[in-house]
Amino acid sequence: MNKILLTLLLLALAAPVALRAQDPATEESAASEAPVLAAEDTAAMESKVGSEIIVEGVVRNVGKGPNDGITFLNFGDRRTGFVAVIFRPAYDKFPEGFDQYAQQKVRVRGQLEKYRDQQLQIKLFTPDQLEVVATEDAATDAP
Repeated sequence: MNKILLTLLLLALAAPVALRAQDPATEESAASEAPVLAAEDTAAMESKVGSEIIVEGVVRNVGKGPNDGITFLNFGDRRTGFVAVIFRPAYDKFPEGFDQYAQQKVRVRGQLEKYRDQQLQIKLFTPDQLEVVATEDAATDAP
């Protein structure tokens, strides 16, 4: 009898945890709690590799890989600065293309990675990972 009561007690305690883990509102609030880091602050990003973060900065240029298989949103030096990467299979999810993001202040959300143990990047799979905050003119004209 004691084993049954103990089992029921453990199930009762575990149930709210399981419900919270499946609650979309909980997942949404956890996502909104991701730290926002400046694209230029690569030193601060180093400790966040492997974590879900938000990077904010101005897209300095948009580049293409060989055979148009990869698009890069470069936030700084194209070899050492932070970059958002979009692969060809995701292109159809971005029907307006990528050139529109050049010189825009944006926020990129996703898991921070290091490409070839050098360049910090976030891979973009869906448009909800990319949000325009302001044009560079608007960002520099702000008081």
